[in-house]
Amino acid sequence: KNQTWRANVFGRTLLMKRRTLIAALTAATMFTTPAFADGHAMTVGVSWSNFQEERWKTDEAAIKAALDAAGANYISADAQSSSGKQLADIESLIAQGADALIILAQDASAVGPAVQAD
Repeated sequence: KNQTWRANVFGRTLLMKRRTLIAALTAATMFTTPAFADGHAMTVGVSWSNFQEERWKTDEAAIKAALDAAGANYISADAQSSSGKQLADIESLIAQGADALIILAQDASAVGPAVQAD
């Protein structure tokens, strides 16, 4: 099933099919410099709404491959269908040093506070 997804890329909300989302993530990581001025590699955190769904395992492999090719690090957390756990997971990913986040939100309004800039 090729569902439509929303993605926020450079401040713009895009609607795209799952395959297009994977291609966009791959392109975004390939055309960016994964190292920062201080020399550390970019770390991308992924917050999965429910990693038990089989399709996420395929998507995770594609994301990991794209990040690996770009020299970036991958960290993740599984919210197990809990909005409260996902909020805590996102805060944990940030605390672990995630420079960028990919969030597959269980409830977008519930996780909003974790990603809003101060």
